[in-house]
Formats: sequence, structure tokens, C-alpha cells
Amino acid sequence: MKKSILTSTALLLSASLLSGCVIHVGNASALEGSDFSSILGNIDIAEGKHAGDISSVNGNVEISDHGGADEVSIVNGNLEMGSHVTVRNIDIVNGDVSASSHLTVLKDVETVNGNVTLPSQSSVGGSVESVNGDITAADTKIEKHIKTLNGDITLSGNSHVHGDIIYRENESSWGSKSDDKPTLSISASVTVEGNIILKRPVNLDIESEALKQKVVVSYGSAQ
Repeated sequence: MKKSILTSTALLLSASLLSGCVIHVGNASALEGSDFSSILGNIDIAEGKHAGDISSVNGNVEISDHGGADEVSIVNGNLEMGSHVTVRNIDIVNGDVSASSHLTVLKDVETVNGNVTLPSQSSVGGSVESVNGDITAADTKIEKHIKTLNGDITLSGNSHVHGDIIYRENESSWGSKSDDKPTLSISASVTVEGNIILKRPVNLDIESEALKQKVVVSYGSAQ
């Protein structure tokens, strides 16, 4: 993860800080394009409105259809988006990421304990990473990599991963390697340009014989 809880807290202190209330971006009290932060409160971005950097601790963030934001940083909360939403970067600790359709993320999507669900006709300009959360993508273009430690990965439709799919070994205090093997499921119609790198045991459900040839096993107990 590129940011820590301390980084998220610093963002809260540097932007518009409100506690225990709901911030509705797009009305007279919360102007479009501004940065917003909240503790113990939700942040809602109205349809067609765009915010700057969004930070939330113990609150959810919701972005309506055709809305957007720059950096979205959440600790203990979910990010729920409608259709045709554009954000620059997503960084979440303990929360899920979901959208209706046509999501555009210009850079990366990162979670620690939370699932990432990328809907049809979406694109991610960087990588998608999780520690303990599942990653699901349908008809989605990912320009770099997919990385996880313990989460299931499910790719379907015409999804296209330009980089690698990587199951990491434990490298930080964010999570420990589970004894239960996660599952990597890839439909035959999916394209993966890079390799499928396994640094821990994983259950494989890969329909394409060509993709099976891209599997690289690199952990010590591999048979």
C-alpha cells in the first residue's frame, strides 16, 4: 500500500474537516472541485459533480452517476460508485470498492481488508492490489498488474490485463499468509499479457491452455 493510516490522518487535517455528519458535494455548503474530509460521517458526491481529494475515517463515500473525484482515501468505510464515474486513485483500509458500470480509475486501486469489484466496461490506468480482499473484474482493462496476498481473483468476459497477475508472499504487517489457499479463476475469453506468478499456494481455475503456460510457481514448498 502506498499510503498508511498516518497518511490518511494527515490528509484529514489538511482538508475541509467535518465530524459526525454527511457531506453532500454539489450543494451550496460543499462546492464542487474542493477537497473534503470526514470523521464518523459519510461523503456523497452528487450526479455529474466532481470533487478534489476525498478522505474519510469511519464513513462511507458514495459517488453518483457521471461524478468523480481525485484521490479517494478511506479508513473503515466502503466506496460505492454509480456508472460512468472517474477517479484518479483509490486507497482503502477496511472497506469494499464497487461500481455499477463504466468505471475509470486513472491510476491505482488498493485495498487492505476489502473486496474490489470492477464492473463491465471499466478501466484502471495502473494496478489493482489487495491484501486480504477478493478482486473481481468483468470486461475490464487493467493497464498494469493485479496483486494480492490472500484474496480470490476472478476475471471474466473480455477483461484484459496488460501486466502480471501476482500472488505475493507476506512482506508487511498488513496481513499474514492464510493456510487456506485462495482461488484464481480466469475465463477463456480473458487476455493476460504478462505472467501468472505464484509466490504462495493457489487453487487454479484457468480455462485457457495458453494462460496455463504463463503460470510461474516460485515458492519453496512447490511440488
